[in-house]
Amino acid sequence: MNRPDAAVRSAAESFDTAIAERSISQLEAAYQSLAALPRHTLAEHARELGPHLAGHLDDMPQWHAAVYAVFVGALVEWKADAVVCARPILSGLRSAMEQALVFAELWEQHHGEDQEPPNPSGLPSPEQQKAFGPDYGDVWHAPYFGWLTVHRWEQAAVAVLADPRVRAGLDGPDPIADRPALVELTRRLELHIGDLQCAQRALLLLDDEPLLVLDRASGRAFRLRMGGIADNYQLQTLLGALLIGGGHLPGEAPSMEAVALSTDAPIDMDRLNELPGTLECFNFSEPSGRWIWSATTPDRIPAADGVRRLVLDPPVMRHHYNAVRFLPRVPGRLELEAVLEPDEAAAFFPDLQQLLSWQEASRHAADGY
Repeated sequence: MNRPDAAVRSAAESFDTAIAERSISQLEAAYQSLAALPRHTLAEHARELGPHLAGHLDDMPQWHAAVYAVFVGALVEWKADAVVCARPILSGLRSAMEQALVFAELWEQHHGEDQEPPNPSGLPSPEQQKAFGPDYGDVWHAPYFGWLTVHRWEQAAVAVLADPRVRAGLDGPDPIADRPALVELTRRLELHIGDLQCAQRALLLLDDEPLLVLDRASGRAFRLRMGGIADNYQLQTLLGALLIGGGHLPGEAPSMEAVALSTDAPIDMDRLNELPGTLECFNFSEPSGRWIWSATTPDRIPAADGVRRLVLDPPVMRHHYNAVRFLPRVPGRLELEAVLEPDEAAAFFPDLQQLLSWQEASRHAADGY
């Protein structure tokens, strides 16, 4: 029986041969050999395997590249270098989404809105490919496989975006990927393909972000810094812990368990229904009075002079939610840097507008705000 190192080396050599000879059958056999290796063996060799496989994603057919990308994402979770693996994975995600949008347009042109498109999480279907007709190869092939692979690329992308170095690399003169373009593609494609919230929220994560919180009732302001918070429910929990649990504002603070799960405590993904629940502590709004819904992301909090400003009011309706991180591999962080008493905070309050009524806020939400 081969030693683990020999088995890994043999599988990697088979992969290299498949790439060199552009052989789909050998590429599939190499994947089976790699996937059959014990998890602990893959984890031991993730640092070498991950970047090596990622570097050849562009050399594979669309379907095989997506399948291998998911495998690379698993290796990243087992300590392959996310930064090295990120560029080809995020490039693959963008290409798949662009092709999927073309597919959605083609499908509607040919079939209207009455006929459902193929299941985007399904497998390539020879029957469906035949049904596309004689122009399948020239017109439908790439869009069809883009449609079928988006969710696989999304899974791989979330794995690399869990690393804050990758997220930092989305900005600057030579970005790993075009963050705004990727976010826009997720929003456009969701109308056709369904939920892409995992990729979208991973792309929208803020790191080391200053936040000024204005509590309308007390006249106090709080300077905070946040990072890795995937939605405003998570921000609700952490704010409640700091401001109510810290004795700065009245109310009922979230439980210690809820706070731990919103920061970095392990989450049992097989028992999500058993996670502790908690209640919204605040009503979030912009200084303009527009509500900021808890189901949205912290990037919706508007900035002034480089600092996001969030207004707190008592909750109009206290929603019950599970205290959890939407992205389990990303730890959430919220730090209180300063408490400004009313005399210090007064300069921030004259511009605050009255909180919109629930009816007005609901109308804005219906308009897509």
